[in-house]
Amino acid sequence: MFISILAGIYATVISALIVGGVYHAAICALISVVGAALLWLAEKTKLYHLCSWLYIVAVFLLILPMLFFSSGGYKGGAFLSFGIAIIFSAILLEGYERGAALILELILYTACLLVAHYKPVTVNALEAEFDYVILTIVFFLSVSVFILATILICLRMLNDRQAQIEELNRELLDRNETLKHYDSMKTNFLATVAHEINTPLAVIAASSNDTIDLLDETPLNTGEIMENQVVIGKRVKLIDHIMLDLMDTVAIETGRLTLRRVPVYLLDLIKEVCDAQYGKPATGGHRIECELQSGLPRILLDPTRIEQVMANLLSNAFRHTRSGVVTVRLERAVTRAGGSQIVSVTDDGDGMDDETAQSSMNQFSTTKADQWRHGIGLYICRRIIAAHEGSIKIDSVKGRGTTVTFTINEKDWS
Repeated sequence: MFISILAGIYATVISALIVGGVYHAAICALISVVGAALLWLAEKTKLYHLCSWLYIVAVFLLILPMLFFSSGGYKGGAFLSFGIAIIFSAILLEGYERGAALILELILYTACLLVAHYKPVTVNALEAEFDYVILTIVFFLSVSVFILATILICLRMLNDRQAQIEELNRELLDRNETLKHYDSMKTNFLATVAHEINTPLAVIAASSNDTIDLLDETPLNTGEIMENQVVIGKRVKLIDHIMLDLMDTVAIETGRLTLRRVPVYLLDLIKEVCDAQYGKPATGGHRIECELQSGLPRILLDPTRIEQVMANLLSNAFRHTRSGVVTVRLERAVTRAGGSQIVSVTDDGDGMDDETAQSSMNQFSTTKADQWRHGIGLYICRRIIAAHEGSIKIDSVKGRGTTVTFTINEKDWS
């Protein structure tokens, strides 16, 4: 439509200045007016298909035949404009509608040529033969220029579409890689769950079978039965802990991890966790050495979540310690940006290589070659500390042990 507006303006100027035909100039101007009006309507209503049909009917089927007869018929070269109409109709419409419009135009334009040939009186004769030459040249140049412009625009649209297709292909490739990553995560997740739950279930099954056998004995050995029940109870708690970790993982991935921060003395919180979980003889001889700096100010945090972090770190440390001793440290650091409290948990186990240490806090990380499985505990710890706007890191030396350190900044909570 925009091209037709320019064409109408161009033809109007030529008609008024060179040929001098007022009627012909008015028809050319009408093409510009109709094109501008429908272009505005299409922009406002977004009814592009309807406006395309209105333009075809108004300009290609009504105005162009009028232009043909007012411009000396085929002698004035006006029939060349029919070519523009056919090309634009093929561009504006699709499918059956395109075919119908082209058939109507071919029938109408053929009829115009036949009428002009057999009934010359229907054609507006120009004053001089030179005017026919001028109009023929004008129509020829106009049709050539605007067909060329249409071809260039179509080529540009084709290139843009090709660029869009390439961009969509790149996005599909990226999404495919993302799906592969998630599929790998799912596989690791299932392997982690199966491994983590299989061990306590095997212990529960063995203790249960042993209890059944003991119940058939006479007299009853209540001591061993009680020991089996204690073992079963501990393994059930372990499975419950694993399931809570899995639920926390889902909450983290869906953005539903919430914190309930209150002012807390971090030293007291660490002591409570250590005493509750590893301060009794039932911990298999393991013990904790605490190096806790006293006199530290209260810090704003979620005590339940930080207890969860400490429990995970202590559980990992005691799983890998060789001497049975795990060291917990708490200290304060002060910089220009403010104070922070630093907690570290150290074991003297087999340690990890650099690659394993770097990936150990990723979700479902596992290294079978070193028989080191992290499951999801460290991943949850990392996300909880990140939610507190803190930082966590792991330092490990192969054969010498591992230290996990997290830092929480002190903020004004008053």
